[in-house]
Amino acid sequence: MSTRLARKKARAAWFFLAPAMLLLLLFFVLPVGAGLLLSLTDFDIYAVGDPGIARFVGLQNYRYLLSTGDFWNALGNTLQYVLIGGPLSLATSLAAALLLNNRLVRLPGFFRTVYFAPVVTTLVSVAIVWRYLYHPKYGLLNYLLGLVGLGPIDWLGDPHWAMPAIILMGVWKNFGYNMLIFLAGLQVIPRELYEA
Repeated sequence: MSTRLARKKARAAWFFLAPAMLLLLLFFVLPVGAGLLLSLTDFDIYAVGDPGIARFVGLQNYRYLLSTGDFWNALGNTLQYVLIGGPLSLATSLAAALLLNNRLVRLPGFFRTVYFAPVVTTLVSVAIVWRYLYHPKYGLLNYLLGLVGLGPIDWLGDPHWAMPAIILMGVWKNFGYNMLIFLAGLQVIPRELYEA
């Protein structure tokens, strides 16, 4: 009797898992597998109509990738963004959550909404707004620099300033999500523990 019930439960579990597994197979496993196979050929995007043209080259594409300076430059930029932007985003999120968790803050719901708004804003509109802020001639940041007697900076064109400018935009765009998670964690801590 129990084995029949166990089989019935297993069948029900597979019945509910099957659609999700099928979607994962169709939209993740198959594309990743196809991408890996294509990376081992000399496939040309212009010959997409005739996949028979592609010939197997093995790991030659990866050898070429590792030998170019552009790859290592891109990897360094990515590491710089992750190692600076990630902790900075978490630190600002935690600071904002600690401030909003304080009982002295008025209108905490308003501030939660304002801080979370960049997360739900589309990346295109965020890029347009920040492009205006960073504009070398008419940007708001350069206008403010001019008010204190400093010259304009090409924020996105100067290699020295491009990464900090992009990190700042990324932190502003994403810190609201982490702030809500930190705030939810802080609000479940009993008040008695704060007083102890």
